[in-house]
Amino acid sequence: MASRMLAAFDVVGDISPVSAPTSPVSNGHPNGAPNGHPNGVPNGHANGHANGHANGHANGHANGHVNGHANGHANGHANGAPNGYSNGYPKGTNGLASRKVSLADSPTVELNNHINGHHHSNMNNNGAPLKQKCHMLTKQQTQAVFPKRAAVNLQFSDITCNAVTFDVPKRRIYRKQILHGVSGEFRSGELTAIMGPSGAGKSTLLNVLAGFTLRGAAGQVAVNGQVRDDKRPQAFRRLCCYIRQDDALRPLLRVQELMVLAANLRLGYTLSGEAKRNKVREVLAMLGLRGHEDTAAGMLSGGQKKRLSIALELLCNPCIIFLDEPTTGLDSSSTTQCVSLLKSLALQGRTVVCTIHQPSALLFEMFDHLYAVSAGRCVYQGDVKGLVPFLGTQGMLCPPYHNPADFLMEVSSGDFGIGVDALAEAAAKNSSRQPVVLPGTTLVEDEIISSPPPPAAMYMQFYLLLMRNITIMRRDVSGIFLRAFMHIFIGFVFGYLYRGVGNNGHDVLANVVYLYGSNLFLVYTGQMAVTLAFPLEVDVLTREHFNRWYSLPPYLLSVILVELPLQAVLCTTYLVPSYLLTAQPLDLFRATHFYTFATLASLTAQGCGFLFGATTPITISVFLGPVFAVLLSIFGFCIWYRDIPMIFMWLYHISYFRAAFQGCVYAMYSYGRALLPCVPRYKGLHNETTELHHITYCHYRAPVKILNEMDISGVDFWESVCTIIAFCSIIYIATVFVIWFRLNRR
Repeated sequence: MASRMLAAFDVVGDISPVSAPTSPVSNGHPNGAPNGHPNGVPNGHANGHANGHANGHANGHANGHVNGHANGHANGHANGAPNGYSNGYPKGTNGLASRKVSLADSPTVELNNHINGHHHSNMNNNGAPLKQKCHMLTKQQTQAVFPKRAAVNLQFSDITCNAVTFDVPKRRIYRKQILHGVSGEFRSGELTAIMGPSGAGKSTLLNVLAGFTLRGAAGQVAVNGQVRDDKRPQAFRRLCCYIRQDDALRPLLRVQELMVLAANLRLGYTLSGEAKRNKVREVLAMLGLRGHEDTAAGMLSGGQKKRLSIALELLCNPCIIFLDEPTTGLDSSSTTQCVSLLKSLALQGRTVVCTIHQPSALLFEMFDHLYAVSAGRCVYQGDVKGLVPFLGTQGMLCPPYHNPADFLMEVSSGDFGIGVDALAEAAAKNSSRQPVVLPGTTLVEDEIISSPPPPAAMYMQFYLLLMRNITIMRRDVSGIFLRAFMHIFIGFVFGYLYRGVGNNGHDVLANVVYLYGSNLFLVYTGQMAVTLAFPLEVDVLTREHFNRWYSLPPYLLSVILVELPLQAVLCTTYLVPSYLLTAQPLDLFRATHFYTFATLASLTAQGCGFLFGATTPITISVFLGPVFAVLLSIFGFCIWYRDIPMIFMWLYHISYFRAAFQGCVYAMYSYGRALLPCVPRYKGLHNETTELHHITYCHYRAPVKILNEMDISGVDFWESVCTIIAFCSIIYIATVFVIWFRLNRR
């Protein structure tokens, strides 16, 4: 059944990353211009721009366009270039014409622009023009993969955000304002970059706009002029997806399996299986993941993981895509491919917003819209090509050959003596962008506007998630093998150390210690396994739940129904060898009672592990879990009922460990068990030089005596079972509430 669900598909098609030729322009420009500029313009700059770079391009003017603007202007100098270098050369003045790649163009774009009888050196050794491929689809191909949805403009005004921290040593509460009333608009069809130095508030602003963080935030966020209702976020989440900085993927699942699972969960079953398989193939081909369908997600490179994260969210065709630091940890090639992909997605009509720290000059030009923040304030918003002129009006001239993005970081950090408040005030006056309200249901000729199909029903979500967890468990061979080996190994060790104590009146106390130790071992193994594993699961759960993959109940039920049977089997691998080696009664009734109590204790401890893992950081949960288990294990063994102080009596009654341990002892020595044989024990070695010492007195020959001394002669089986089940139920209910609170605390 699992194999049918996770069947692999053959993916056809070829989408290759941008690979630009590296041949520069010969001496920059024709006609022998001094310093590489046409007609020998003094100072090498048309239109006489002061200092030569007000509206020009860094790294591009002196000495014939150093670096030659390699790639033949593949990116058209972002939004540029029909008029030569934007704002730098008049149209047709011997400038290098280039064109912006559009969706109507072929995926393979020939970059040979012959001007005045001259052309770029984009030729191979035989003089044939080189061709480049980029991550772009034709308009018809795009509509085939993603039906047209309504264009969405995102407006926000007076966004503030406050964070509250508590300093334990100083016993003081600190309040810090991260965002200071920022406003702006991100439009459909544009790739927007939120830039700023570290700690400027980029990620906080993105989280507020995406609805991921609402606690401490104020202001208005509107979608096409309609204010978002943060108390009912589902309507907004249907329009968008949020891809966090860390690629939270299931490392043991293959690319194809992840995509098929996401398609079944998010596209539901109103679409046919063939339609979903076609969409998976098309999305993988579009994002350049063809050929990696059978590769485990954990084996992908950083750039491939980022593209896979985007592919998983593109299946439902979101109108708005939020990305937090999508280029972090990527090399220059992967970074270029990632930004090129985002540019293509924006050109298809989506609103793409991402935070980025400090891009290169090439990447910087690929963005359509820039929103710069510093110290929680907006210091610039507008077109990328307008950044340098804006800073020039403030008396900060970008030096020659300097990356405008680097210069912006220096200005924002205060290196040029201008304060953030002054820069923010100038940015507010400079902003000429007027809000554009798009109707949500506008129909454009020959374009289809459609909503994504409804997601899978809850019972199908449970089935799909259960199959996913079973697949992951089957592939986690080392983890399962280690847990099983340790249970079997410790079972034989305990059995050897306490061999024969179960049927000897002289060894009753030793047998009680064995029963206590067995319960404690199973409690620890059941609790610690999930305590360590669940915090690693939280990041994946947060991403999938926020992006509306599934509801919380099916997820939790699928996790529990995989872990509970596994832990029950592991308990068996320990109990069978140790039970036999310690010579416990070979009575099915007693063995069943013993196994029931020991397994229930382990499963309850597993619930405690889920709770501690979900509520506290891993460094704290690995400490609290064992301490809590030891606290509850004291009652009934380390201290008996008659000696417990009144203030701790409630712990005795709620202790699941106490109920399980007493149930095991009662099962071994009650229910009419006959007198125990008292096999003589020996002190020293029995040989010719030692004397044989027999112990003639057998205090616990009658099994009921140990029950009376431990105050457990009146234990009721069903009462103990109900105590454990009630405690376990409360723990799991608390775990569900805590996880729900963490996922919905915005």
